[in-house]
Amino acid sequence: MSVLVPAILCGGAGTRLWPLSRAGKPKQFHALTSEKSLIDETVARAAAAPGAVAPVLLAGVAMRDAVVAAAPTGARIVLEPEGRNTAPAAALAAHAALETASDAIVLMLPSDHHVGDLAAFERAVAAGARLAEDNRLVTFGISPTEPHEGYGYIVAGEPEGPGFAVAQFVEKPRRVAAERLIAAGGANWNSGIYMFGAQFYLDELERLQPAMAACVRAAWEGRTQDGAVASLDEAAWASCPADSIDYAVAEKTDRAAVVPVRMAWSDVGSWAALHDIAGGGNVLSGDVIALDTRGCYVRAESRLVTLVGVQDLVVVETPDAVLILPRSRAQDVKAIVERLKSEGRTDLL
Repeated sequence: MSVLVPAILCGGAGTRLWPLSRAGKPKQFHALTSEKSLIDETVARAAAAPGAVAPVLLAGVAMRDAVVAAAPTGARIVLEPEGRNTAPAAALAAHAALETASDAIVLMLPSDHHVGDLAAFERAVAAGARLAEDNRLVTFGISPTEPHEGYGYIVAGEPEGPGFAVAQFVEKPRRVAAERLIAAGGANWNSGIYMFGAQFYLDELERLQPAMAACVRAAWEGRTQDGAVASLDEAAWASCPADSIDYAVAEKTDRAAVVPVRMAWSDVGSWAALHDIAGGGNVLSGDVIALDTRGCYVRAESRLVTLVGVQDLVVVETPDAVLILPRSRAQDVKAIVERLKSEGRTDLL
């Protein structure tokens, strides 16, 4: 098996988990699904992947201290002057991986996901590695448990080794369309986890997105190094087009493959998602008293929070803000953040 280099994407604002998740400390740096932070869980998951060496962590310059603190021994850190989405980030990971081995395979992992079955994850990675060694751009499809509108879908086509060729990517369908996809068979949630040969990805990016490939290469070659931390050439990076790996490469290449995996998984995209991960019912964290209360997610960070006679609410208390809303409207937290921005309330962002 080729050398496996995990690449952990540490960006993302996590605005739907406000008021806990803030620009200075977004959700991946919080302990939300266990006693470990989401990024610490991801680092441990990456280390357990078959054949894995020390990871590469990619983050914005503002996250330097937090990422350095989370990085395991031997890890390398690449700092982006500003976010350019996942396609350029994947290219940076590929450049870094090639310094480890000429046949390196990259396992690209978001730092803010929850995976509830490590054994299933490891089996999927082993299967994905076989496809990546055959110059496939591999993604992992999560067996859907419901017609979720918040996830994209990957439709499997013809069998391809331990996986399937990708027949279609579907961007976050409405519920009825999602129901039809699932009923037709072969549709899985798009996890956003990718695996690819480092050189293969750079070659495909050069073929499909030559301007992006050139900018990333220039930014990488012009980097400065401070120990394990690499800082990109700012001018070269500023000219780089921004796009996701899905749109820029995966949906355009004829080498995309999907490995379906049945495991508990969530992108932890809302307070309602955390309620589901914890198993439903009343989910209480911190100093909370809940009487005659059902189906609520309550998190108290700094003081006592009490509830009487309510149901299906999200209540999150931090030292400077309190959020209360129906659990069914958990996605609307983003609207609060946008309102705070429009009012110039940077102290709460």
